[in-house]
Amino acid sequence: MPEQPPPTAVAVPSQAEAERRPDPLAAAVAEAVAKLRRAAGLSERAAARRLGTSQTQLRRMEDPRYLPSLRSLSRVAAAYGYRLTVEFLPQEPSGGAAPRPPKRARGAAPPKRRAASRSASPSKGRRAAPGRGRAGGRARRRAAAPRSRS
Repeated sequence: MPEQPPPTAVAVPSQAEAERRPDPLAAAVAEAVAKLRRAAGLSERAAARRLGTSQTQLRRMEDPRYLPSLRSLSRVAAAYGYRLTVEFLPQEPSGGAAPRPPKRARGAAPPKRRAASRSASPSKGRRAAPGRGRAGGRARRRAAAPRSRS
């Protein structure tokens, strides 16, 4: 099996803070990985062998201070006879009702829209100079004056 990437450490403000409040996502992932191993009735050593990784790597996957990659989690799921899925669910607002966008004053003009594409790359969103587009000047000339076949 190919070598799996090491789990990414979860960024936390301080060590004391990390011990008091682990990242909820990392904690849920770690618990799920440990639950799969326990349900299979495997020790850490046996599970690591099944995964083709070290016992240390497995411990990190079960540690809420680390967040394994999706590739690693997919391999864990496959080793235990499952498949990994990712689902995005809407967040439930704390006040009960869904938040609404702010209302405009009556008669107020709608907000001005900016260019559709804003990118960090300076080349994105710019218009190409004439004759330098994808088709180029030559292709346009050919299309305008087709060759006669003799």
